[in-house]
Amino acid sequence: MQAEATYLKLSQQILEQYADLPLQRPLPSEHELGALFGVNRQTIRAALEELERRWLIRRVKGSGTFRTRRYEYRIGPDIAPSFTATVRASGGDPRTENAKPVTRPANASEREILGLPANAQVTVLERVRFIDGAAVSTATSVLPSARVPRLAAVIAPDDSLDAVLRRHYGYTPVRQWSQSRLASPPAQIAEVLRLRGRPPQILLRGLVSCSETGQKLEYVESFLRPDVFDVVTEVGKW
Repeated sequence: MQAEATYLKLSQQILEQYADLPLQRPLPSEHELGALFGVNRQTIRAALEELERRWLIRRVKGSGTFRTRRYEYRIGPDIAPSFTATVRASGGDPRTENAKPVTRPANASEREILGLPANAQVTVLERVRFIDGAAVSTATSVLPSARVPRLAAVIAPDDSLDAVLRRHYGYTPVRQWSQSRLASPPAQIAEVLRLRGRPPQILLRGLVSCSETGQKLEYVESFLRPDVFDVVTEVGKW
């Protein structure tokens, strides 16, 4: 049986050595790790790349290498379509930054998904989500303007959209459908999430409707960092 490669053994040693390091504190540099473990920098780099592939560490350009914590992001018919509520249920402390909503004519794809007439307007809300001060997700929501009048005046910069739909407009949002896959994000989103290059992220697409009226309320596309989130989709009961 072939012996385990040195860098694989080293990756486990690094993981165990810094298991209790606070998430916001960087690991020692490659040079310092090489001196500590008595190996060359190339081997240290291979070990760190292995941990990064397993989403156990994250290297941030200009800041260093950090341990990661992954949160379960649960999606199911009985789970509210709320990023804030989902992350809190998983033990995280989320924060949202909302851009000012923009109203424009709906394009053909949006009209089809949201069931809108040819002259319909939509309101687009861009968001960045944070956990412990780090950007972990982006979202673009497209809503029929007629169903969320004056959204720009209603939603605060740090509001949960799900909460606003419930509190201000009286809707009961539920997921009508949801899709998840790995996809390379656009350059602008990669920059917001402070990614090195444009590695695949978790792309969530979905349609949110009102459970009571059946009205289609929101088409949303979100990118989530896979080193932070473990997406769990629940279908049916067991």
